[in-house]
Amino acid sequence: MNSLSKMAKQETSKSFKIGDLVFAKVRGYKPWPAVITHDVNRKKQYTVSFYGSGQIGYILLKNLTPYLKLKEEYSTEHHLKQADFRRAMIAIDEVAEKATTVQQETANNQKQSHPANNKENDMLLLYMPPSKVFGININYNKPKRFENAAAEQSWMDESRKEANLLKLQLLSGQKDPRSLPGRVVAEPSSNETTKQEEVKLREEIKKQETAMFIERDLIQLTAVVRCCLNQRRANVSRCFTNLKLLKKLDVTKLMLLRNPQSVETIRSMRRYVGNLNVWKMDASDEAAFNAQAKIIRQKATIIYERFQTVLNLAEGEDFWPDFCNEVKIYKANTKNINPNLRNAMDEATYYNLVEAKQGNTPAPAKE
Repeated sequence: MNSLSKMAKQETSKSFKIGDLVFAKVRGYKPWPAVITHDVNRKKQYTVSFYGSGQIGYILLKNLTPYLKLKEEYSTEHHLKQADFRRAMIAIDEVAEKATTVQQETANNQKQSHPANNKENDMLLLYMPPSKVFGININYNKPKRFENAAAEQSWMDESRKEANLLKLQLLSGQKDPRSLPGRVVAEPSSNETTKQEEVKLREEIKKQETAMFIERDLIQLTAVVRCCLNQRRANVSRCFTNLKLLKKLDVTKLMLLRNPQSVETIRSMRRYVGNLNVWKMDASDEAAFNAQAKIIRQKATIIYERFQTVLNLAEGEDFWPDFCNEVKIYKANTKNINPNLRNAMDEATYYNLVEAKQGNTPAPAKE
């Protein structure tokens, strides 16, 4: 593994790394095919994406087993009778086969992928989940001679502009790096790029990790709030704590579009009154609870209005119908994208994808 690959994975665990294929065990279910999408958190849990459903899970090390170790055991007719599990196994098998193919193609292409006139270390780096570093060669097809220095600089500026567009296209699944040998180099070595670009890549990976943590917290906190205020009982104190943490989350529009159930939870909390007819409280307890329920409604309203600001939807009315429409558009735009890319997509990448689907994409990068 070269230094750039180590750089991209330097924060990963000693036992599993991002991109590893595994079987993840969740209570009540058989070990399920999944891929590691994020390093361990403070609770010593790995973030995984389950094949077949695309759902995210947080799994302890003891409940994870390498894919190849259990592949044969769970490829039997007995296990594959279950349709959901069979689809998940097909999906993970395809990923494993593609990974092997890519490794073989990369080994073959790297011998012939670097143009002879590439005398400068100039690549635009990108990290593609679950765990792959690519370099876009700025000097690809660079003419050997220019009329003057200004003409060369103009060519370089245009090539870098195209490389940045190509980067967005790769990260949004519009282009496959394997279709661009020479222009896109898999796992470039450190002597093929600059220190500045390596630092930039580290910052991008860190930013992506931070965003994944925030989205994970959004999902977990809203789930806890929902459980705290079910119809059988109410844990008001815990609900207050989680609403306070939710208020502090620096969520993005894409996080909300990917998790409409979290928005719906907060929306419903604005009308929370409990289940007093079933709980049968005495007058003093009921009065105390009503006061707490009012605080919950107020806190939920503040968070919901903040969601509205993040989504940039019209103020002064319930934005839920408009939000649901945007969720449908988001799902339509991303339905054919690899789940790993979809879950890691940022705003710039998504809007490049939207423009492409609308036919407004700038001139394509040179291939």
